[in-house]
Order: sequence, then structure tokens, then C-alpha cells
Amino acid sequence: MASELCKTISVARLEKHKNLFLNYRNLHHFPLELLKDEGLQYLERLYMKRNSLTTLPENLAQKLPNLVELRTTVSFVAYCCSTQCLQTFDLLR
Repeated sequence: MASELCKTISVARLEKHKNLFLNYRNLHHFPLELLKDEGLQYLERLYMKRNSLTTLPENLAQKLPNLVELRTTVSFVAYCCSTQCLQTFDLLR
């Protein structure tokens, strides 16, 4: 993972951000750093538009319990999140 991305996630964790913008980062895999520890438990909105993701982690809802909005570009998704977890799940093409 690029150091700039790690720094962005670390700052969000330390400052207990509710919104995190990871748009246009040329990501091919979901950054597992987002799911480590309990530091991002306050995260409510995750923006990951215009990356190259093809799947999302199965434990996303468990690791980010307050996530209500995820905006991402996914070619095809092998993932389903319960409606109690995400109120908005945008798949942009």
C-alpha cells in the first residue's frame, strides 16, 4: 500500500473521522488497513470512486459497524451487505 494512502488512513483513525475519501487512488484491492483494529469504528461514509476494485471484503460490515454509505466503482461484486449496515451502496460503472 502506498505510503500516502497509509498516512490518510492513519490520520482518519487517529482523528476518528466519520468520512473518508479514497477516490481516484488507482486501488486494485480494498485496503485491508481500513479493517485493522477498532480505530475506524466511527467511520460512516467511505468514498472510493474511480478505483479498480472487483470485490469488497466479506467482513466489511463487521469491521466498520457505523458505515452507512459506501460509494465505489466495482466491475462486479461478490459481496452483499445487510441493509442494517449500509443505507446507500452505489455501484458506478
